[in-house]
Amino acid sequence: MSAEGKFEFDSVQDPASIQEFLLALTEGFAKGRIVMRSDAEEIILLPGALMGFSVKAKRKAGESKINIKIVWKDTRKEISAGDRSIRIAS
Repeated sequence: MSAEGKFEFDSVQDPASIQEFLLALTEGFAKGRIVMRSDAEEIILLPGALMGFSVKAKRKAGESKINIKIVWKDTRKEISAGDRSIRIAS
């Protein structure tokens, strides 16, 4: 995992699975650390104190879409060594 890492995951899920993901995401925001992992990829995000938040919803031609965007400036750094990691905050 690099400091400029990227994580992507696409799938078809039922509403209960999406709710479970969103609950885990909100728990990560509360703890100040979000880990996203799939078979081949992992990214660790450290949410900032202030974040930009945008929600867009659209319905067109029988398809509905919700886009949620959350952005922040990284002010903390995480150093990884294998499976162990250390957080450094100032």
